[in-house]
Amino acid sequence: MGLDLLLIVVCLLAIMLTGTWLSIALFGTGVLALTFLGKGGMAYVLESVLFNAVASYSLVAIPLFVLMGEILIESGCSSQIFRGVKKILRPFPGGMLHANIVACSIFAACSGSSTATTVAVGGVTRPELERQGYFKNIVLGSISAGGTLGVLIPPSIMMILYGAQTGNSIGKLFIAGIIPGLLLAAFFMIYIGVACSRHKDWAPPPEKISLKQYLKDVASSLLDLWPVILIIGGIMVSIYGGYATPTEAGAVASIIAFLLWVFYYRTLTWAKFKKAMKETSILSCQLMICVVGARALGQALSLLHIPTELSEFVGSLSANHYLIWACIVVLYMIMGCLVDGIDLLIITVPVFYPIVVTTLGFDPIWFGVTLTVLLEMSLITPPVGFNLYVTHSISGSDNMMDTIKGSIPFVIVMLIHIAVLTAFPILATYLPNNM
Repeated sequence: MGLDLLLIVVCLLAIMLTGTWLSIALFGTGVLALTFLGKGGMAYVLESVLFNAVASYSLVAIPLFVLMGEILIESGCSSQIFRGVKKILRPFPGGMLHANIVACSIFAACSGSSTATTVAVGGVTRPELERQGYFKNIVLGSISAGGTLGVLIPPSIMMILYGAQTGNSIGKLFIAGIIPGLLLAAFFMIYIGVACSRHKDWAPPPEKISLKQYLKDVASSLLDLWPVILIIGGIMVSIYGGYATPTEAGAVASIIAFLLWVFYYRTLTWAKFKKAMKETSILSCQLMICVVGARALGQALSLLHIPTELSEFVGSLSANHYLIWACIVVLYMIMGCLVDGIDLLIITVPVFYPIVVTTLGFDPIWFGVTLTVLLEMSLITPPVGFNLYVTHSISGSDNMMDTIKGSIPFVIVMLIHIAVLTAFPILATYLPNNM
C-alpha cells in the first residue's frame, strides 16, 4: 500500500507541476495507476468510469444551480439585496459591514457559488463602503469571507459534489448546512461588531434613528428582499418537505429566477442572456471534467485497496479520535493554502471519507458540512485562496496584502466555527435527522 500510494502522489504532483488542468492530472494519474498498478481488465473499468461518472441524476443539479446564480448576477439583484439589508443593519456598530455579510448570505442561498457571491455582492458594496470611510482591510476581508458562505449555505455546489462522490443524500446535506451557515454568518458579524467597537476609526459611528423609523425601514426592506426570499423559501421548503429533489428544486428555482429577471428586474437583454448561458456551460463542463478525473483516480485507489488499508492503519492507532480529526483539519489547512477548494474536495474525499466516517465513526452528513467549512477556509487562505484573488480583482487596489490582512481574522473565526461544530455535531445533524 505504501509504495503504491507514494507512486500515485508523486505522479499526481508531477503532472500538476507541469501546469496541466487538475481534471486532466487526476484522470491521467488514475489511468496510469490502473494500467501499471492494476491487475488487468482495466479498459472495461475506465469505460464504466467515463460513463457512470457523469450519468448521475444528482449531478444535473450542478448546471441548474449554476444557471440560477448566473441569472441572478446578470439581473443586477445584488444591489437590491444590499439596499434592503442596509436598512435593517445600519444602526449597529460597523453597520454596512454587517450588511455585507448578510447580503452575501442571502445571495449565497440563491446562487450556491462563492465566486458568484463575491463578485455580485462585492462589486456593489465595496465602492460604497470605502466612500463612507470604512477601513479598506476589513471591507475586503468581509467581502472575501462573506463570499465563502456561497459553498455552505444551500444550495452548494461543493455539497452536490460531496454527495455524488460518497452516495449521501444531497437534500440532507443542503438542509444540514442551514444552521452551520447561519451560525458562521453570525460569528463573522460578531467579529465585525467587536472589531469596529475597539477600533473606532474602522467604521463611521452607528446611525441613530428612532424605533418608529427603524420599523419603517425594516418593512420597506421587504420590498427589496421578497424576490430572493421567494427563491430561498422555494428551495428550502420543497427539499425539506420532501416535495422535490435538489435537482427538481434547482430547475424550479432557475425558472423563478428567469421570470423575475424578465418581469420584475426587467434587465434582460440578448447579450446578458448569452453571457449567462455561456458562463453556465463553461463552469458546468469544468466541474464535470473534474468529476470524471476524480472518479478515475478514486477507482484506482479503491482497486488498490488504499483507502481501506489507510482506514485500518488509523484504526490501529491508540490516539484519541478527536486528536486524529484535529490532525486531519491541520492537513486540510496546509493543503488549502496550495489547492483550490473544489479541487481539494475531489482529490481528498476518496481517501479521507472512509477514515473519518468508517474508522473514526463521525456522521457522514456532519463530515460533509464540516468539510465544506474547511474548504471554505481554503478560499481565503494565501497563497492560493481563490476568493482572495477575486476580491482583489474588484478592490481597485494594487496591494494584495490589503485583502490578505483583512481576511486572516475571518480564517481564525472559521477555525472557531469548526471547533464548535466538532463539539456540538447536533448543529449539523438535527435538521436532516428530522426531515
